[in-house]
Amino acid sequence: MQLTVKIEGAAALTASIGAKARQIPFATARALTVTAHAVNAEVKRELAAGVQGGATPYTLRAFKVEAATVASLSASVSLRTDAPEGGTPYDRSLAHLFHGGVRRFKRLEGLLRGRGLLPGGLQIAPGGKLPLDRRGNPKLAELTEMLGILFSGLRNIRSYRRTGRSKETKALGFFVVLPGSVASRHLHLGIWRRIESSKGSVIEPWFMFVAPSPYQQRFDLGKTAEAVIARTWPTAFNDSLTKALAIAR
Repeated sequence: MQLTVKIEGAAALTASIGAKARQIPFATARALTVTAHAVNAEVKRELAAGVQGGATPYTLRAFKVEAATVASLSASVSLRTDAPEGGTPYDRSLAHLFHGGVRRFKRLEGLLRGRGLLPGGLQIAPGGKLPLDRRGNPKLAELTEMLGILFSGLRNIRSYRRTGRSKETKALGFFVVLPGSVASRHLHLGIWRRIESSKGSVIEPWFMFVAPSPYQQRFDLGKTAEAVIARTWPTAFNDSLTKALAIAR
């Protein structure tokens, strides 16, 4: 998203300030940068208000501002293409919110697919019993436990824990239902947790494997930028020009 503005009466302005007109590019670059940061701040506010449970710090860091220079006289606000350490690139996991279309794969999906635990062409969706935090994301401790068991390479490995009101020791394990699974053909494709106790065994759906489905655009960046530019640019430019003229030699 590149910010484009037009300075009305540029010729008259240049003529009115004479030799100090050389300060106009400096003022313009500063005002463009100020406006770009204002757009970025508004995008963050919309994300915080529009994402269920509140946007995560990861989501709020997803956009970057490139400042304008005297040479370029162009500032931009864009979705980052890098990734936090060990995480999914921002554009891969969030671009569908701003453009619509199919969500790109998440890092977790890449890990599962690399181990042969997620069929090609499918994505993961939260199952009915997956523990979620207030933002709707899988709880880290439970997710780490699941991956530790699934990636152990051992069959029927379990984690033992005292849970529930009775604090009874229960065995917690995970298994994956893949296409062609005979013993689990009555279950939906995905990752299931098995809980074993003295009362018997139950299974819970944690992640379901589903076909990608198109997303509708959730946030209109162009509309947001236009509104912010309209109310920010004039003041930012006037303020920047006043300061630039004050220090002109």
